[in-house]
Amino acid sequence: MKRPAVLLTLLIVVLLSACSEKTSSNISIKPYTLSEEEQNLISKTGVDAILFFKLDGKLAEEEDLQFAMEIYKDGVLTEDQVYIKGQVEKEFNEDLISFGFNRQENELFFLNGMVNGLLENLHDVEGIDSASFTSFINDERKLAKDEAVYLVSWVGSKGNELEGLSINEDGSLSDDVKTADAAFVFKVMLTDYEKE
Repeated sequence: MKRPAVLLTLLIVVLLSACSEKTSSNISIKPYTLSEEEQNLISKTGVDAILFFKLDGKLAEEEDLQFAMEIYKDGVLTEDQVYIKGQVEKEFNEDLISFGFNRQENELFFLNGMVNGLLENLHDVEGIDSASFTSFINDERKLAKDEAVYLVSWVGSKGNELEGLSINEDGSLSDDVKTADAAFVFKVMLTDYEKE
């Protein structure tokens, strides 16, 4: 008689613990490689450079995606700006997003294509005479709660030797950013949904 009672107790504990756990999404992001025809079409738009990614999966009701840009000046983080949050869509089916830029003399226009439109950020880059634009991911990445996934960076130099940025094995940004005269680093993060 004790054995069924013990089994019943264990079953109840397992069920209760499963109910108390937060549901977790299965959101992933991966690079999208343009075909030759797509590259040709993009070349006609006047965009200096652009990189595409596919977002796939479903957010749990209490979860959100935040897109942010870290800005470094002379190797120091000056701003960590969240510019998209409060996702209305909870399901993504290989939806395309993009990160690109246009430079016009001392102004840098970042173009971020999202599921529902296009965002532009304008930044002054006076004195920057060389730059690089790089993607950090080359395979599919699953998003984990409150862990940033770095996507792309634009790094500029005022005549110093230009080094691109890289990512450490743990997914954090490398210390190379400390040598950059200017760096703009885009990232995505799975977070809890914040009610306004």
